[in-house]
Amino acid sequence: MTDTFAGDNMPNSDALNFERLVDWVDGRLSEEEAATVARQVATADEATQADLNWLRAFATASAATALAAPPPEVRAELIRRFETLAREQRGPSFFQRLIASLTLDSEAQFAATGLRSAGAQGSQRQLIYSTEIADIALNVQPRLYDKHLDITGQVFPGKQAASGNFSVQLLREAAEFGLTTTDELGEFAFEAIPPGVYEIVLSAEQAEILIAPVELNL
Repeated sequence: MTDTFAGDNMPNSDALNFERLVDWVDGRLSEEEAATVARQVATADEATQADLNWLRAFATASAATALAAPPPEVRAELIRRFETLAREQRGPSFFQRLIASLTLDSEAQFAATGLRSAGAQGSQRQLIYSTEIADIALNVQPRLYDKHLDITGQVFPGKQAASGNFSVQLLREAAEFGLTTTDELGEFAFEAIPPGVYEIVLSAEQAEILIAPVELNL
């Protein structure tokens, strides 16, 4: 948790720092100050919530133990040391947000060799994307009878892959158009998709992979 949430270096008595959290939990703030902290806590980040949970647990345990209050300077030093320790133990976040790189587009390859474009009507287009943790293969098959597309895909995890299945979100104009989940083989599918420009976001417990907008046509 940072020392304050305020900008610049100007003092701010309403800043939500660790000492202010302690005063709030201990009930040493005025009604107005307590209401301000309550609003800040309601939207605080996970690190602040973790500190708050620890303080509440400590307050509960302390209520059952009769201890003399330490001198102000000792209390201030304890707060400083605990805040440093909590920050060090929290460690960096292991959640990764990755943008996939296009490594193969069969439509572009056919066009480059002068052969019939894979984007011609009735032909299947294959797209391969790569990241540090997984490769993603997409196959786009036109459905000429209803002028829509079937999209099938598969996630091939690498050595650093996130555990568990991926949630696969299909976006069109920044809005969700479809949502599914990979199976035990990493496969997923979207059926009867109208031609257009789409993004795909694959999410797992510790990673999120973005496939940049791509135009899919018959």
